Amino acid sequence: MAELDQQRIAAAALAVVDERGARGFTMRAVADALGVTPMALYYHVADKAALVALVLEASLNERPLPQPTGNWQVDLMELSRWVRDGARAHPELSKLTTGQVWTPSMLRVAERWVGIWQQSDLPLERATQAAAVSSLAIYGFVDAEVKSREIEWPDDEMLAWLPNARLLYRNPHDPDVAFKLVVRALITGLHAQFANDDVGENTLVETTRRS
Repeated sequence: MAELDQQRIAAAALAVVDERGARGFTMRAVADALGVTPMALYYHVADKAALVALVLEASLNERPLPQPTGNWQVDLMELSRWVRDGARAHPELSKLTTGQVWTPSMLRVAERWVGIWQQSDLPLERATQAAAVSSLAIYGFVDAEVKSREIEWPDDEMLAWLPNARLLYRNPHDPDVAFKLVVRALITGLHAQFANDDVGENTLVETTRRS
């Protein structure tokens, strides 16, 4: 059997998450997948948080970041698609994160996100604020979209006397088109708002910090 290393552990751990979900993701489950004891795994990974970090890093490194095109709006759309594709490939990963795990690749994505907004014609402070708001919105949309796969939608009996709700829940839509519309509206809308001198910068800064 090959000797344990972090790359092999990360691959096995990511497979466990995909196959067993967040609830089945344990140090013992990963050790079993590797054919070792949990103690052997702890020799390479300090705790479960460190294992989660390995998994997140492995998932983010599966695909290179999109190449810049020179058009900041196109680049932001492509980076948003990159985020969405990763979440759809490993839908259980979002359930592992607690906001306390940070990895080099996570920070590299954040660096790219802010860098793209800095290529707009917004002043630096407002470009950074727009990056924070758009990041929260798009990651939230992607997370909600992934979780919607598990939702049991209202049945016809529940919607019998609610024509508008019936239109909402029974009207099929293309999720790819919907995502593109949301991201495009977010980019153009935020840019227009932050380009407006009447925007309350201090309020927006406090909002993003609290979020």
